[in-house]
Amino acid sequence: MISVVLLMAGSATRMKQKENKVYMPLGNQMVYEHSLVKFLELGLEVICVIRTEDRSYLDAYTSKVKIVIGGSTRQESVLNGIKEATGKYILIHDAARPFITKDIIQQCIASLKEDNCCLVVAPCKDTVYQKNPLRTLKREELILAQTPQGGNKAILLKCHEQALKEQYVGTDDMSLVLKYSDSAIKIIEGNDLNFKITTQMDYIIAKELVKNV
Repeated sequence: MISVVLLMAGSATRMKQKENKVYMPLGNQMVYEHSLVKFLELGLEVICVIRTEDRSYLDAYTSKVKIVIGGSTRQESVLNGIKEATGKYILIHDAARPFITKDIIQQCIASLKEDNCCLVVAPCKDTVYQKNPLRTLKREELILAQTPQGGNKAILLKCHEQALKEQYVGTDDMSLVLKYSDSAIKIIEGNDLNFKITTQMDYIIAKELVKNV
C-alpha cells in the first residue's frame, strides 16, 4: 500500500487571512479537495494532517481518510503523518497545491515501487542571485522543489526522527533524506500548474485557472 500525508495544518499568514487557505473555495470545491480527491480516486490511503480547530471541514471525508493533528512546524506535521501511515511507501503533498495531476502522482508511485525516493521539480526560469556575496548562480543547474515528495516509510521515519533528535530543520523532506540517508532520489518533472497557493496573488491566479483546467 502507498500512503499519502496531505499537509493541511498551515496558518496562511502570508495570505493575510484568518481562515486556513486550504479551506478557501476554489471552483466548486475547497482548495484541499482538488488534490485529496485525486489521491482517493487512485486508491491511496490518505492521512490528512490538520489543525484541531479545522476538523469540521473534513466531515464529508471522515470515513475515507485518517485525520492527524499537526505540529507547530511543517516538519513536525509530516512526522505526525508518517507515524500514522500504514503503507510501505509514503507520498507527502502540500494541500495548497491543488493542481497536481494524476500523471505526476503515478510517476511518483512508479519510482517508489522501484525503491527510489522521489522529488517533483520544476525548471528554474528566472536568474537567481546568491545574496552574500552577490553573484549569479547557473540557472541550468537549478531546479525548484514541488510536491509530492516521498519514499520508503522506514527511510522517511528514520530521517525525520534523526532531524528531531538533532533539532535540525530542513527545507523539505528530501533535504532530510539527502542529509541522513544515501537513498536514491528520482527527479520527477512537474509543471507550472503545480504551484503552491501562498499569497493573495496565487489565489487569484488559481481561481482563474480552475475555470479552464
